[in-house]
Amino acid sequence: MSNQSNSKEEAYLDRNLVVMTLAKLAKQQGYPVGIKQDPQQPEWPVIMIDLPSGQVSWHIPVTELIDFLPDYQGEWDGHTLQQKRERVKDFITDK
Repeated sequence: MSNQSNSKEEAYLDRNLVVMTLAKLAKQQGYPVGIKQDPQQPEWPVIMIDLPSGQVSWHIPVTELIDFLPDYQGEWDGHTLQQKRERVKDFITDK
């Protein structure tokens, strides 16, 4: 591992790539996945994933979005940041 400190932008790019990796793997497993446009933030589309533990989502800057996902057919369920984190943890631990 490198000892170089990453800039905030590099850290966010890494996070965005990990979210897109999760979306691709979820799609390959047959989970509903897609992009939802946020009309209030058109430059920040949302990656939506319906995990067995619940819906999770992340805004990704359009400039970093790799075009491989369909439009998301569902609606945002109103989950909070804390609920998203719990759903991800529950998915990881098979709850």
